[in-house]
Amino acid sequence: MKSDIQRRFIKEIEKRFGFLKPTFRGPFLGLDAKEGILYVYFVGSNLAVEFILDERDEDIACKISRVIDGKLSPYYAVDHQGKLLRAELWELLRARGIREKMLTSVEGLSLEEQISIALNDYARMLQKYGQMVLEDNPKFLDVEAGVLGDDTLVDNEKKRNETLRGGYVGT
Repeated sequence: MKSDIQRRFIKEIEKRFGFLKPTFRGPFLGLDAKEGILYVYFVGSNLAVEFILDERDEDIACKISRVIDGKLSPYYAVDHQGKLLRAELWELLRARGIREKMLTSVEGLSLEEQISIALNDYARMLQKYGQMVLEDNPKFLDVEAGVLGDDTLVDNEKKRNETLRGGYVGT
């Protein structure tokens, strides 16, 4: 059973990300009730755009992942050969040279208040800089894993939340 905040998250995604269709199918839902995480994703032939609402850590994320044989990759970030399979949208854009502030500060706001702000940020990133994603181009994930830093390769969402939501993303 979805909570009120999860229903709002889904509704906002449906409202803001219609531009992903028809290239991407969805939205599809996944719920990890034990961890309090809702996944809403759109799937293309090569890439998926994932939106994650983590109620426990009070975090909202957008990740781009590879689609393998029509499904999301079973690996979290890299495969057994070290090939990047999934990463935060803003990290991939930074690795591609985008240096402007990408995430609006949401410090002190409730998770419900963060939803529209974060989703606006992600919609803007995709529309302004994510042409390769919108074209379902798998080369968007072809960046050096080391460029992304340890936060992508190890799931350290709490550290990312503390350092990025309140400040400048870039160098």
